[in-house]
Amino acid sequence: MIYHRYPARSLMWDYCRAAAGLIIVGLPLVLGGPGVFLTLLLGTVFALFFFYGLRTVNQHMSALELREDGIMNHGPRKKFFGWDDLSDIRLRYYSTTRDKARRNLDSGWMELKLAGPSGQLRIDSEISDFDKILDAVSAVIERRHLELDETTRENFNVYYGRSDGSDGPGSGRDDGRNHTGGVC
Repeated sequence: MIYHRYPARSLMWDYCRAAAGLIIVGLPLVLGGPGVFLTLLLGTVFALFFFYGLRTVNQHMSALELREDGIMNHGPRKKFFGWDDLSDIRLRYYSTTRDKARRNLDSGWMELKLAGPSGQLRIDSEISDFDKILDAVSAVIERRHLELDETTRENFNVYYGRSDGSDGPGSGRDDGRNHTGGVC
């Protein structure tokens, strides 16, 4: 069994951001008596940092297991996502730069969202062996002939270095070649 986890280095920075936000926003709430509007505003921001911290704890405690029949999320919210039960697959890219010529995983990150009867699973590209997870999902898309939204299809094509998108996953075309070498 191969388990995919988020690296401690990236989680450490997420923990630091959550803690810094809680301290910076929480101090005025505890020390001073800001007005009602400011208290509501700071309380809302405090809640956002709190839930960001909970998300980081969840990522820290979770491990994803890639299996022949699906993907299992081991952790506080243990769930199984069967390949044949997936109802929605989305791959999004978030850039940290405006320079379109430099857009790659070094200047941003990707998020894979899988949805099915057991809920949703979001996987950031920071997780170990993200490419193997994408390979498996791509193979499922091709095997089941799933249609993807334009953004997801384009992101898969860019990730795999395809420029025309004609034979990428979710394009509706099947040329009989296995492009991914995935597990399914």
